[in-house]
Order: sequence, then structure tokens, then C-alpha cells
Amino acid sequence: MYEFRYILGLILIVIVPLVIVFWTVIHLGSSFWRQRPAWQAYSTAFAFLAVSTILLWLNRDTLMGRDLGLNWLLFVPGAALYLASIAMARPIRKHLSLATFAGVPEITNQPIPLLESGPFSVVRHPRYLMVIVGIIGWVMMVNWSGVYVVALLGVIGLVGIIMLEERDLRARFGAAYSDYSTRVPMLLPRLGSLSNFFD
Repeated sequence: MYEFRYILGLILIVIVPLVIVFWTVIHLGSSFWRQRPAWQAYSTAFAFLAVSTILLWLNRDTLMGRDLGLNWLLFVPGAALYLASIAMARPIRKHLSLATFAGVPEITNQPIPLLESGPFSVVRHPRYLMVIVGIIGWVMMVNWSGVYVVALLGVIGLVGIIMLEERDLRARFGAAYSDYSTRVPMLLPRLGSLSNFFD
């Protein structure tokens, strides 16, 4: 079980920062990228990913921290949360195209509809909610000190990316997005609306 938890931890300390790096490059420069061919945005993002991967791997022992031991009181609910995040993925994928998952609308002027049904009627950013739930579950299963820190910084980074995405969506959809944002919470669902997530 030690090896399993260690491998899970390694995956998390590499993947979470890479997600943050990729979406920061895409969203931070979205207006800049829209004036250029899409390949420039992706090649820049992948160059940052390559450098980040090397740095993360070289510092993996420091980032992992120390093993806090297998704790079934954390592992079992953590596994349940991770499975819940997997269950959340299906209705989200049903509403999002592969291009949207890859960030194509952020770097092109490709028209897209404002999504307001299914999981998007529960929270404005169900994809990030799914990722955060998965990260929390994953880190509870791993239970290494450094992984908790990386996960916390990752969640803070995701909130920053949400803010950048909100800026882009307000610019793209204007009053329609403002109206939508008054009706639907950004990230924390209202209890009575959870069943709509899986529509």
C-alpha cells in the first residue's frame, strides 16, 4: 500500500501544477492568443509544461514531504470523493466538446453557446468543481505532508484560473453572463440543486 500511495502522490504533485501552468498560459493571454494562430498558444503552453515537468520531477522528494502513514479514516472517504469526481465527469463531458476541454474557444474567436443546463445549472464551473473534489479525495488517500501543500496551492491556483475564465466569459457574453452569474453560483452548489448536476 505504501508504493500505491507514493505513486498516487507523485502523480498529484506533477499533474496538479501542470494543469495550473497550462490554463494560466491560456487564460492569462487569451486576448493576445486570439490575434495569433492557435498553434502559438499551444506551443507556448507546452514549452512551459516541459520546463515545469522537469522542475517538478527534480524536486519530487521535497514536494512529497514525509509519509504520514496509511489512515483508513482518510483513505476510505478520500476514495469515495475521488469516485464522486469521476461520476461528475460524465455529465460535464456530455455538455462540453473536446475542443472546449482543450481550451480552443479561449484562444480563438470561435463562437460558442453559453452553457446553462445540466451541471452548468448547478455551478458556473462544474469542471473545476470536479477537479477540486478529485484532488481532495486523492490527497486524503495519499496522506503525505507535501502533497497536502501542493494540493492546497493547486486549489488556490484553480480559483485564480476561474477568475481569469470569468473575465473572458463576461467579455464574450456580456449581459447574458452577468444574468447567469446572478442565478448560478460560481463553484459551491446550493444543496437543493445537486440532483440537476447529472441531467
